[in-house]
Amino acid sequence: PQPVQGAITLQDVGFRYGSRQVIRQLNLHIRPGEMIGLVGHSGSGKSTLVNLINRFYDVTEGSIQLDGIDVRRLAVADYRRNIGLVLQEPFLFFGTVAENIAYGKPEATRQEIIAAARAAHAHDFILRLPHGYDSVVGERGQGLSGGERQRISIARALLINPRLLILDEATSAVDTETEKEIQKALDNLVQGRTTIAIAHRLSTLRKADRLVVMDRGEIVEVGPHDELMAAQGAYWRLYQAQARRAEEDAHAAGLVLAQDQ
Repeated sequence: PQPVQGAITLQDVGFRYGSRQVIRQLNLHIRPGEMIGLVGHSGSGKSTLVNLINRFYDVTEGSIQLDGIDVRRLAVADYRRNIGLVLQEPFLFFGTVAENIAYGKPEATRQEIIAAARAAHAHDFILRLPHGYDSVVGERGQGLSGGERQRISIARALLINPRLLILDEATSAVDTETEKEIQKALDNLVQGRTTIAIAHRLSTLRKADRLVVMDRGEIVEVGPHDELMAAQGAYWRLYQAQARRAEEDAHAAGLVLAQDQ
């Protein structure tokens, strides 16, 4: 088989859930190695679109193609081997840290696991655990902080070295230092891969090659950050609202700090 390039095409994609049309008439071509940020209010269809690309469901109209081939013609397991998933709530199971990182590639050597953890900025905190890579974490990653779970899930994606990456960015309240570590880990991860991010972080929005703005299951705007800001349309409004929220959060955090002093 040809090596996967990682071009994704949505052609007249529609999805109904029962009698409800959740996604309608989506058309978009994502180039290999391009980073796309999906933006929109909650309920705009971003998560449904990601689930369709990941084949948790299949489209009810039109088609999604990988390198020009309708994904429904590919075996689900083969198709998913090309996809790295980093979700808001990373799924960790009861087992060692090493086993959790090697989830998608059980035959990985310890060296490969450590290399992935280093690139994910997870190596240092793993070494501080009682048994390092052999430390056991509970179901859902009990015993680890949100930022640590996130980085283990990034290490897991790095290890399988996928052509496609789906990121549902965590907005979880992590401190600035952890935020920086996660950002560096994500920068390593997206390098040279086709990335579709449900973007919540302002920094990701600025970095994406193009932003796709969704509203009520439709694509309403597509373009780079600067262009969409200049247009002062749907994206501009969303961005302003988010920058305001970020400022309010920072202000609230500042007040808490002031009270603690």
